[in-house]
Amino acid sequence: MTTNKSKISITPDTKVSELLKEFPQLEEMLKQFSPAFAALKNPVLRRTVAKVTSLQQAAKVGGVNIVEMVDALRKEAGQPPLGDSFCPDSEDIHIPFSEKAPEKVVTHRLDVRPIIEAGDHPKDQVLALANELNTGDCMEFISSFPPTPLIDLLQKKGYTVTMLAPDKGVVRTFVEKK
Repeated sequence: MTTNKSKISITPDTKVSELLKEFPQLEEMLKQFSPAFAALKNPVLRRTVAKVTSLQQAAKVGGVNIVEMVDALRKEAGQPPLGDSFCPDSEDIHIPFSEKAPEKVVTHRLDVRPIIEAGDHPKDQVLALANELNTGDCMEFISSFPPTPLIDLLQKKGYTVTMLAPDKGVVRTFVEKK
């Protein structure tokens, strides 16, 4: 079904929104890989988070083997498998799931769910609040899914990030300034 030459090549770096725009029939397959992908039904998440989340990041959140997922998507889209011939360069993204919240007192809180529901991306608000942290401060932000791209960005900026496992559609993420 790849008669259209404009179709993208599916790789770990492909953004979820790009994939679903070019290959809408792959949405059901994504959902079969992990319940985490059920959030794609939410049109607001599709317009915001899916634009900045790569398949690599989504696979990490969903606990899915990226090679298997990309190859299955490529096969369904009529593309040859990549197999082990690619080296995902985002292996350094560590999703820091924790059994309990950090012992630190939370000094700043932000619920990003209303921002996302309004069709916006919470990146600027989260970063602005993180920039207000003093050494030893801890910020908590609440979302309805693991905020992988934000975690990656905060870690690259030197923050310590911990996230509680999703519970009834609520994800609590803690950001500490070292």
